[in-house]
Amino acid sequence: MGNSVKKQKTILLIATLDTKGQEALFVKNLIEERGVTTLVMDVGVTGNAPLRPDFSSLEVAGAASRTSQELLSFGDEARAMGEMAKGAERIVAEHFEKGDFDGVIALGGTMGTALALRVFRKLPIGVTKVLASTVALSYFVTPQAVHSDIVMVQVATDLWGLNRVVKKDLTRAAFAVACAIECEDEVLEEGSPFIAMTTLGGSYLTYASPMKEALEKSGYEVAIFHSVSMQGAIMERLIMEGRVDGVLDLCPQEVLTEHCGGYCCSPGRLKAAAQMGIPQVIGPGGIGAFPWGSLEDLPERFRGRLTKWHNEIASAIKATKEELAEVARIMARRLNKSKGPVAVVIPADGFFEYDRPGAFFYDPGGRGVFIDTLREELNSDIEFVRLDCHINDPEYAEQVSEIARRILP
Repeated sequence: MGNSVKKQKTILLIATLDTKGQEALFVKNLIEERGVTTLVMDVGVTGNAPLRPDFSSLEVAGAASRTSQELLSFGDEARAMGEMAKGAERIVAEHFEKGDFDGVIALGGTMGTALALRVFRKLPIGVTKVLASTVALSYFVTPQAVHSDIVMVQVATDLWGLNRVVKKDLTRAAFAVACAIECEDEVLEEGSPFIAMTTLGGSYLTYASPMKEALEKSGYEVAIFHSVSMQGAIMERLIMEGRVDGVLDLCPQEVLTEHCGGYCCSPGRLKAAAQMGIPQVIGPGGIGAFPWGSLEDLPERFRGRLTKWHNEIASAIKATKEELAEVARIMARRLNKSKGPVAVVIPADGFFEYDRPGAFFYDPGGRGVFIDTLREELNSDIEFVRLDCHINDPEYAEQVSEIARRILP
């Protein structure tokens, strides 16, 4: 048996070399010491750099049909960096398509972070992406801004030259990307249809385990996505990339969260599957309340609402009947555009664990408004199944699994 030759891995390093050149050189050397090749992209406007990049700031500006002189003449850092982001996007997409690099790491403050997140969104889910940022853990970095799978490293001090603290943080980031690339072997695609399912934690919804088990016994591969995070956005991207064969979107709570201005949601849910024409089974999991962060930060518009503390970082706010009706209309409009088969399965006795008689968010009136509005607004060719059970009852898991096996590939 012959020895297979392992392909040399390459990491793209993105930084504004005119302000973070020392830090970029430090990271480059650490990565290359581990036997991994680097390509360096300079997204600084001035072109001043302590190292020679593989993609100069002139090239990046040129990819956006600009010159460095033009960008400097703006006298506006935000506008100039916006143009550099356009150029970086184009270069990254082109060279990734050619196979010139396997993963990417970026360094940044607010400007560099915004540029990096924009560039990262051009890369497929699964590509190693590491961001060492001064604002990694901040309100600036929202699910809408990330919209991808990345490793975030919050640096403890500003990236303003090297010191013992910065070196430690950058070492962690450099090793994270280098080790991920070194250990990343090609994963063979399975023959089983790949199915996405949405849910919440087990204190709210419990159908995921029995449904996953039932579908896997039928030959499907099932991935679970949590609806209070950026995983909804990642699922939508996987669908648009053609990597999902069917979806059990049983917890589209993010549609409610987006409409109400709640906390930590992925906008535009229910659109990708409709556009791609893959089979969908839709449920109302979690609809009735939407997530917020700490109750100490509750804005004035939500004061007076029924709220429930979940933990130190998460809480829930009760939706109004008017909000539930409008969310039903939004969901119907998106589902009505579906190019593939859709089945909507509604458990009429409750949409999550706290929506039971005597429970905290029990609301049969609001639930009824949602059900009636959704049924009225959906196209007649969409299958609508109403069950006299709660979403966490075994009957719901059994019925949805049966319907899924019927319409999934």
